[in-house]
Amino acid sequence: MNEWYKRFRYTMLGCVMLLLLPGCLGLFEPLFAKGPYRGRVIDTDTKQPIEGAAVLAVWYSVTPTIGDKVDTYLDAEETLTDKDGRFVIGKHAPISFRPGWVRGPDITIFYPGYGSYPRYHAAPKVPLGGTVELREMMAKKELTIELRHLTTREERRRIVEGAIPLTEIPLKEIPNLGGLVNIERKALGIPPYAAE
Repeated sequence: MNEWYKRFRYTMLGCVMLLLLPGCLGLFEPLFAKGPYRGRVIDTDTKQPIEGAAVLAVWYSVTPTIGDKVDTYLDAEETLTDKDGRFVIGKHAPISFRPGWVRGPDITIFYPGYGSYPRYHAAPKVPLGGTVELREMMAKKELTIELRHLTTREERRRIVEGAIPLTEIPLKEIPNLGGLVNIERKALGIPPYAAE
């Protein structure tokens, strides 16, 4: 093999490594999550605050692999809205020491008898950037989130079935959300979730 070809091959391999290495080490994305996130939860019709709504934030550790990436549950934090419907979550965001980056948080807001955030809220409208853009807005300033009061049993059942995110979070770690979901399930005649 001629010397020029060997040098070219090693140079190309080096360039590829320089392009891939930062992504594998998480240098394009933060190893820690931003925050805190602020919001105010109100009733769509009355514009009155909803006190005691559960607000859950879930973070994931993202590890790049050769063909894709793997998202693994990292941490969760929950709180309840105050008498003015306000909440602050993510003051002490988690840090991951795994290769990769932290994704999230994915924020869920639930109160019995109401549509939940992020899928069934009335306002604000989800921008083109999706819920990521809404989360970034919450990190900059308080975001008012309107939840619609549900009127039919079918609506309430649909919301309560999807209220708890499908992750590895044990219910004992999210007592506020789990408790409110079980109150709604009981009111609808559905068996409650059992604490693990």
